[in-house]
Amino acid sequence: MFDLDQIPVPDLADQNFAPFWEGTRGNKLMVQQCEACGTHRWPPRLTCRSCRSTDVAWVDVMPRGTLYTYTTVGRATAKGFSSTPYTVGFVALDAPANIRVIGNVIGVEPSQLAIGMPLEGHFVSAGPNRELTLIHWAPRSA
Repeated sequence: MFDLDQIPVPDLADQNFAPFWEGTRGNKLMVQQCEACGTHRWPPRLTCRSCRSTDVAWVDVMPRGTLYTYTTVGRATAKGFSSTPYTVGFVALDAPANIRVIGNVIGVEPSQLAIGMPLEGHFVSAGPNRELTLIHWAPRSA
């Protein structure tokens, strides 16, 4: 479905996202947590929306959630995503609350998708040298 070796590699050393990419490489989903008030945040930000603190830690969270919204792409628009259709979804994590992570939804036909469907993350190597690890979402096993 995807030409994983053709997917462009972002700047993995970008200070705002490096801990996220290091986490996915180790099959972990990492998000920011404010050290002052404990609020989790995604995507990464310099300051906490709740208390404006700049003190941050990166924490490992379970890659499990429910489908919040999605779109099915019918025409290839990006390198590495030449097989269509494919689905991109926002997944609302089970915990922490209020965190939504984007990724491709795999293992289910687009016509079978439903908002609220339970999903779990799967980590997939990508990039010309497999230097990037993406998170894909699939229906939870029973």
